[in-house]
Amino acid sequence: MERSYKKVVVENAAIKEAGSNHNTSNVSIDSTAVDPIHAAEEFSSLVSKLQQFVRTVNQNDLLKSFPQGSNSTAFQRRVLDLMIYGEELGMENRYDHLTGLLERASFLEKLKYILTKPLKEDNLTAIIFVDLDDFKAINDRYGHSAGDEVISIIGRRISASIRVQDLACRWGGDEFVLALHAISSKDLISQLANRLLTAISEPLQLGSQEPLQLMLGASVGVAIMDDLNLSSMDLVEKADKAMYLAKKAGKNRVEFYS
Repeated sequence: MERSYKKVVVENAAIKEAGSNHNTSNVSIDSTAVDPIHAAEEFSSLVSKLQQFVRTVNQNDLLKSFPQGSNSTAFQRRVLDLMIYGEELGMENRYDHLTGLLERASFLEKLKYILTKPLKEDNLTAIIFVDLDDFKAINDRYGHSAGDEVISIIGRRISASIRVQDLACRWGGDEFVLALHAISSKDLISQLANRLLTAISEPLQLGSQEPLQLMLGASVGVAIMDDLNLSSMDLVEKADKAMYLAKKAGKNRVEFYS
């Protein structure tokens, strides 16, 4: 059966960057032909133009503004993530089933792309390594179902504490790793890390078996990207070392790697 394809027009795409407007040229794709091969070629051309547009605009501003659009959908955000983070189309991110955060492998893939960006004094990237303090005692005393509920709650608090352009993953067990990028200063990194610690340290209300309120702290280590020769794992390991400094200094605190 022959099918016709609607005409797709993308025009006047504009975004403000550093006080100036960047406009893409109008794109008009006439796919009225019935040939599916021709339609596939037109689709590929449209995707290429969208990728070019994403490369030319301020990606951080685009990510921050995107959720505000009333017509945006989860699918559109997924496509935007694919284009910005350089993933292969069709390659799905993997998420931790308890927290909804990225799994380690997906996190490292995204982080690898972030670290290809040029170093700038007003565009910093930082890794935050979080280890829950005395979490084992919760598992031992209240059981693994209570422990799983704690991990789930902490995951939601981490998601609510970071910006839309940041990354967060469950590293394993009771450890979490975050990547903050496009940060204007070390002071702002410190503010975000301490805000995260405050959120984690709020009382935990569990209801897995019987109502139960727990208090939990975390040791937080921070490493700032200062060398383009560092790999993603190098940066995570620096943040891990800073986290152990926080443990040794009395727990429930933030320490920077130096």
